[in-house]
Amino acid sequence: MKTLVCYSKENIKIKNTNIPVVGRDEVLIRTILCGLCGSDIAKIISPDIKKPVKLGHEVVGVVEKIGPGGNETENVIKKGDIVVVSHHIPCYSCIYCDHGNYSMCRHFKETNLDPQGFSEYIRLSGEHIKYNTFVVEDNKNIKNVIFTEPTACCLRAVKKIDIKENDNIMVVGCGTIGIIFISLFKLLYNAKVIAIDINSNKLKYAKKFGADLTINSKREDIGGKISKFSSSGVDVVELTVTTKQTAEMAMNSVRPGGYIQIFAGPSTQQEISINFEHLYKKELTIFSSYSTTPEELKESFYFLKDYNLDFSSLISGILPIEQFKKGLDLALSQKAFKILYYFDKSLIKYI
Repeated sequence: MKTLVCYSKENIKIKNTNIPVVGRDEVLIRTILCGLCGSDIAKIISPDIKKPVKLGHEVVGVVEKIGPGGNETENVIKKGDIVVVSHHIPCYSCIYCDHGNYSMCRHFKETNLDPQGFSEYIRLSGEHIKYNTFVVEDNKNIKNVIFTEPTACCLRAVKKIDIKENDNIMVVGCGTIGIIFISLFKLLYNAKVIAIDINSNKLKYAKKFGADLTINSKREDIGGKISKFSSSGVDVVELTVTTKQTAEMAMNSVRPGGYIQIFAGPSTQQEISINFEHLYKKELTIFSSYSTTPEELKESFYFLKDYNLDFSSLISGILPIEQFKKGLDLALSQKAFKILYYFDKSLIKYI
């Protein structure tokens, strides 16, 4: 089977490897589509990540084979089913899980798709079938439900914030993740959303997905426009891009007693200074959110399945896996939102 192997940003190959053997309570799926995530890109370009590295976790596939005992799992699936799958699963029994810090769980970090999302065939463990596998009943929304995992990550982040109805929320960075956040804030809280980016095309999409105010931080006076929108400052700042500049922007824009959430960590600047006197006297809460859980995956799947959220228009291209570098370059150039890849053109009939 075809499997993507990344040795470096400039050395990414498609290799032929053995199809995984499925054991008891396990399932083999054949990948229809796999999305390129920002975390995949970070792993590819970071010199600190040991290579080769597992890539791909936004997967829609068709069930090819069910191992012995497979139909005894709680989430019963059958051969030929189209499924959405995700990769990490918490143990629900360690100190981190007991405190709701599921993504810090050791088991969470160790569980993954075998061998990875960017593979022609993927083995799903019994745990994956039970917790992270969802049957797609209508092929027409495959291109929407493939956003299940990134939506779930955003949903978990949103749930961590004490948001009130009609709050003012600033989303910094309007790529795919920023657009998902804007949509969730509008859907769940009818929030008034300010979208910040340096890319005018992304700001157009932000407006399309419900942003009440868009600001090009390269050309416009952020402070002036925000003060007209909300004289006290914004209640929440969601950082989908974290740099020294966006951190300062967040500190200057949030109201006293407000929240700053870091969704995406710094890519190169590992240390960013914060004025702790400012933090203390304004009683600010600064915290992060990383990844998701099976609960949010399930909730997000149903949001997308029923079209309460529709992100299919964010798909900028569907490419054969052999053109992985082309899609990666598009994503790095900021000229694309979501890039999807397929391994077998014949499976595109499903979408």
